Amino acid sequence: MSLEKWAEYGWLKPEPTSRDEIRSLLTIVERDLKDANVAGLSEDRRFEAAFSAARTSANIALRASGYRTAVQAGHHLKTIESLELTIKADAKLIQRMKMLSKKRNATSYDSAGNVSEQELELAVKTATALRRDVMGWLQMNHPDLLRN
Repeated sequence: MSLEKWAEYGWLKPEPTSRDEIRSLLTIVERDLKDANVAGLSEDRRFEAAFSAARTSANIALRASGYRTAVQAGHHLKTIESLELTIKADAKLIQRMKMLSKKRNATSYDSAGNVSEQELELAVKTATALRRDVMGWLQMNHPDLLRN
């Protein structure tokens, strides 16, 4: 499978990106990682911030590849799954991201106070590692998007 094939299926649409867009998305990742580490916030909010940082990192790789998800149900899931095609993420990371996504949805829409300290730590660790991996991938594959 390829990003091009995903576009044929209507899951993605081709759209070029820019240094400014990537810089703005990286700023969001940094903000969310910072918020995820604010001890005064609830575990729920910190978890949501960490997951947002991870999902935005996945989106950075997709945007740098010249695509964005089509606006449809499940587009966040497609962003996560696209990591296999962009940064060549392994199935383990993608499964972890899907699990974190389910937890984030439950926390955001169903009930409060259900994020454990271990789940929060996993979300922060995943987001931090994914940010690092995406930055390395950008430096190797799209250095022009990181230049000032």
